[in-house]
Amino acid sequence: MKTLNIYFCLLFIGLSLHSFSQTGINTTNPLAALHVDPARNTPATGTPTTQQTDDFIVYNNTGNVGIGTVSPITKLHINNETANPSITITDGTQGVGKVLTSDANGVATWETPPITMSAVLGTFPTSSLPVTPTGDANSPIFSTLRIALKPGKWIVNVGLVFDSLGGATFIQNAYLSSSLSGAITQTNFSHLGPGGSNTSYIGVLTGSATFTPDTADNRRSFLTGSSIIQVTGSPVSIINLRLQNQPIGYYRFDPYAPENYFYAIPIN
Repeated sequence: MKTLNIYFCLLFIGLSLHSFSQTGINTTNPLAALHVDPARNTPATGTPTTQQTDDFIVYNNTGNVGIGTVSPITKLHINNETANPSITITDGTQGVGKVLTSDANGVATWETPPITMSAVLGTFPTSSLPVTPTGDANSPIFSTLRIALKPGKWIVNVGLVFDSLGGATFIQNAYLSSSLSGAITQTNFSHLGPGGSNTSYIGVLTGSATFTPDTADNRRSFLTGSSIIQVTGSPVSIINLRLQNQPIGYYRFDPYAPENYFYAIPIN
């Protein structure tokens, strides 16, 4: 008997919903498939002449949801009729000055827009620590310069001055690398230019025989360049600047030299 009573109750509810097609909570005049009126201020008959700023609506034929409006025109329509904020999204990524940004799948998170981010300077030693090559067969050497970048796209700019010690003129490269030694690696970032993972900064170091007068103060060459990278490591990635190795005695790099620069500018 109890089972039969439950069946008839469910049947009655189903027929009621089918007959009226609209459900009202705290209102006898539901204006949509589901109408919640917490302030009980919806007129008992007819249509309100103003927006009900405290109502929650699921509209009949569209499935649109309205908060503070009885006639939502989008899938989610919020109207509090004031200049005060009406949305709060707290997911752990929120912060001052951030904007809500979507990925390719429409998943949104709070991010700091590049226009509000500052350039980041690389770290330099506080005293002269010259770096010299150990042999052209060896892997690139650490320049002692590094930079810490947050996820996003960056233009990384490099300018380095070298002392030419020998008589040879040669091509010199510098590389961004996640590793300090061994092979060049890019585990927390990638180059976006046409060179891809082979991207480097390049310059020509002129042999000492071409300088007049041929003194240590005059034997200077400059390496410079820019690269656009995508940083993926979070919260920050440490990126090291490494120098192409050369035969012993080819050059000397002083990271403390005033002409050097190493910095990044956010672009996206």
